[in-house]
Amino acid sequence: MQDVKGSAKRGDTKEVAEGYAMNFLLPQKLAVLATADNLVKSRKALDQKIKTKETAADQSRLLAGKIHGRKVEIKAKANPAGKLYAAIGETEVKRELARLGFNIKNARVIFKDHIKEAGDYEAAVDFGGGIHSAIIILVRV
Repeated sequence: MQDVKGSAKRGDTKEVAEGYAMNFLLPQKLAVLATADNLVKSRKALDQKIKTKETAADQSRLLAGKIHGRKVEIKAKANPAGKLYAAIGETEVKRELARLGFNIKNARVIFKDHIKEAGDYEAAVDFGGGIHSAIIILVRV
C-alpha cells in the first residue's frame, strides 16, 4: 500500500515473515494480505497510475510543441543605465505564458543567463520526463 524502506515499493507483492506482517505491516496499514481480491485491486490501481502518467506526458508534449519557439515579451522597469530594478525570473515568465493561455505551472523555466537588463534571451522549459521546449524572452523597458 505504501513504500516501506528496505522492504518494498508501493504496488510490490512480496513474501515476508509472518511476525513482520502481523506486528508491523498490517497494523500500520503499510500492506494488505495478497488475496485474489487485493491483487486485482492493486493491479487496477497500478494500471490507472500508469495511464495517468502517460496522459500527463502526452499533454506535456502537446504543450511543449505549442510553445516551442514562442516569443514572450515582458515589460520591466529599469534605471537610466539600463539595468533592471528586479531580475526577470521563472515566475514572471510563467505569468506571461499563462496570460497567453499556456499553463506551465508544473514545468521549470531554465535560463542560460541571468536576465538583468533589457534585451532578447533564450530559455528552456523543462516539463520533466525528457520533454523540453525552447522559448525566446523579449525584455522591454
